Amino acid sequence: MAATSLQVLSDLATDDSLQPLLGEDFDPKGFASQAIQCQTVGELLHKLMRGISELDNELYTQVVTHYEDLLSQATGIEALEGVLKMMQSRIDSLTTAVDRISTKIIDPYQKILSRTAQLARLQSACDLLRTVIRMMYLTKRVKTLMQGGIKEITKVAQTFNEIDQLMEGHNLAGIEVIDNEKAWLQRVRREIESQAKKMLIQGLEHLNPTHVGVALQVFYNLSQLEATIVVVLGSYRDAVQHEIQNAIDPSTLLQTLSGNGNSNGGRFGGGASGGGANWKGLLWSRLEKLSGALMKIYKQAHQLEVVLSKKRDPSTQITFLSSINGSEAHKLLQCFWNTITDNISIEFSTAAKASAFLNQAFENDYPKLLLIFNDLLSQVEQLRSQSETQSRSSGISFLNSQTSGTQTLGSAQQRQDALVKSLSQFEKVFTTRLFTRLSESVNQLFASSPRNLPKEDEILSFVQLLTGELNLCGSCVPLAELLASTVSKAVQLFNVKCEQLVITGKVTLQVSGPPNSSQQRNIAIVNILDQFETLSHEHFINSSSLLEIGKKRISSVIEETHSVKVGIIQLFVDEVQTVMEAMVASMHKENFTEQAKMSQLSRRESTDVPCSGFIREMLSFTTRIFQEHFSLFSCQDDLSPLLRGVASRTLEVYVRHVCLIRPLTDGGKMKITSDMAQIELALIPFCPKTTELGHPHKMLRSLRRLLFLAPDNFLSQPAGVGDIIPHSYVLNLLFSYAPPEMKSPHQVQSWSEQDYSVWMDNRKQEKDRLAFIQATLSSYSKKLHNSNEPWPQILTIMTQLLTNAQETIN
Repeated sequence: MAATSLQVLSDLATDDSLQPLLGEDFDPKGFASQAIQCQTVGELLHKLMRGISELDNELYTQVVTHYEDLLSQATGIEALEGVLKMMQSRIDSLTTAVDRISTKIIDPYQKILSRTAQLARLQSACDLLRTVIRMMYLTKRVKTLMQGGIKEITKVAQTFNEIDQLMEGHNLAGIEVIDNEKAWLQRVRREIESQAKKMLIQGLEHLNPTHVGVALQVFYNLSQLEATIVVVLGSYRDAVQHEIQNAIDPSTLLQTLSGNGNSNGGRFGGGASGGGANWKGLLWSRLEKLSGALMKIYKQAHQLEVVLSKKRDPSTQITFLSSINGSEAHKLLQCFWNTITDNISIEFSTAAKASAFLNQAFENDYPKLLLIFNDLLSQVEQLRSQSETQSRSSGISFLNSQTSGTQTLGSAQQRQDALVKSLSQFEKVFTTRLFTRLSESVNQLFASSPRNLPKEDEILSFVQLLTGELNLCGSCVPLAELLASTVSKAVQLFNVKCEQLVITGKVTLQVSGPPNSSQQRNIAIVNILDQFETLSHEHFINSSSLLEIGKKRISSVIEETHSVKVGIIQLFVDEVQTVMEAMVASMHKENFTEQAKMSQLSRRESTDVPCSGFIREMLSFTTRIFQEHFSLFSCQDDLSPLLRGVASRTLEVYVRHVCLIRPLTDGGKMKITSDMAQIELALIPFCPKTTELGHPHKMLRSLRRLLFLAPDNFLSQPAGVGDIIPHSYVLNLLFSYAPPEMKSPHQVQSWSEQDYSVWMDNRKQEKDRLAFIQATLSSYSKKLHNSNEPWPQILTIMTQLLTNAQETIN
């Protein structure tokens, strides 16, 4: 059925002439008008009749199909009409009941509403009456307290505080008894404010904490504390600015000197009459007075904060300082110090631009300028320290209210940095000029001729010049740091100049004769550096007048001077060391296979055995090189450790090469013993007490005892083996007892003894050296095993000793 209905509608929709009939906005009149105008009216009527017929048939079909459903719905409609009639009857009954109840409620409600309004008016009237009575009482109390004079000013202010609260909470306008007193109360209030302001100003000027506290309490009670503090700070700013401007005002300086008859023609500067000195004298006198004036104002600000930090609200116990957060007042001292430094920066810069004389004075005498204000800062820090001490002793920390002292006042370093920054424009110019002046002095020392070096008196004058500059700092830490930094740059330039004059090359390293001209020049440069370093320690490092921060800065650059000096010496000392090692290495050209003339020659008689040729050469060399070269250096204290190092290294290399000698007979051992005694004598010019050479000297003495031991005695771990003389040295020594076909480690590698010594210098670990020797012994052992030759006893001893040594190391 549904499909049939849809088919009917679809047929109508596909017909262009009947399609408008299906639209929701169908217009019958418009459709009829179009149909009349159309030429096929008959055809359209035919379609309409056919469509009507189809719809009638469809309706009939639908009714027949759904007859039972339509009948049941018609019955339901009749039942619904009955229910609606019953509900309407009940609604009418409910409406009647509500009307009766409403009539009974309205009258009591109106009465309650009326009584409530009356009660509210009565309550308001009572409250207003109580307020009026309280106002009259407070007014009478003010009159009574005013008779007590200034002593009762805080109570009067507290009373006004309560009056203000009453006035804010109630509308008392139009009440005659109140209006009559308003004018008088306002007049008294202004009088109280005036007295409190006067007391505050006088208390701050005379640093009277009692008066300041009373005045602040009055303003706190009047709810004017924060505004009052802001006004006071503003007056401080104005006072600081006025004092600074007045101190460095060129016109007032001119007027003052003119009044004294020293106007110098109305111009700044000096002349034959000494006008410049008068100008400067007056300027610095004013700046010193300015420092005192600023300190006086700072003390007042400090006194204000002290009292603010101690006074508390009686009900909340919160300090006045903490109660005024939200304004700059709670950072009072920090803000005030920033005010001072900001005004110094601005006003001094302005004055310097306006007056060339002032600009020149500030730039040339910057240390004096900074010292004046640093003295102000020192007084500030001293005052702060005293306040902290007093607060700790009283158990009240006004510096730590709500925030720490560091946060409230700023650290001392921050205050110092702010002060230095305020004068930074003059600092830069002064530093540049100072370095230029010192650089010119350095250049003059070396300006006469490239061949002529500075003389002792010139070096002394230069050091005295540096000392004079450093002494300008006084007790001012930033100035000491600045001057020390600038002087350090001049010293660095001096070091560079000296270093540039040093002659390098082989010509400066000859040791075969007296110093040549190049060596003499280098020695003179070393002595100049030594003199400068010595004088610097006397005048700078050990000076009691120079601050530690300046000493520390100067010390670092003096260490550079020392490094340059030692570096020049070290080049020649290294060459001497090379020559000494070459002499020691030449021992292998000596004959150590001679037999002793007497089979029972005792060790005591070994001193009669002549020493080796290289020892005699070393004796002559060390004596000559010290007398001809090293004695010319003035820095013997710096030279001694270097020469002691040469002697120590020589003994170490000597012991190493003695252990490499083979073959070695008893006569050779006697010769070595004689050499050992003579080498100590040869090293005396470098180290008068050879016992100070430490471990190498102990190795020499231990080796002397080991030379005459039988090989098998080495297995019993004789004294000195391992802890003084390394096992690798002992094993190399035992190769001298081996047959010729049992080669030493360096012989296996086709090295010379000197090559082996260099290899040992590069292999400091005893483990590596023993492994190298083990490889040699293993190779020889394998060779004997392959050829079925018997093992020599020395190989067994050395193998066992090597095993013991490796176990000890592991």
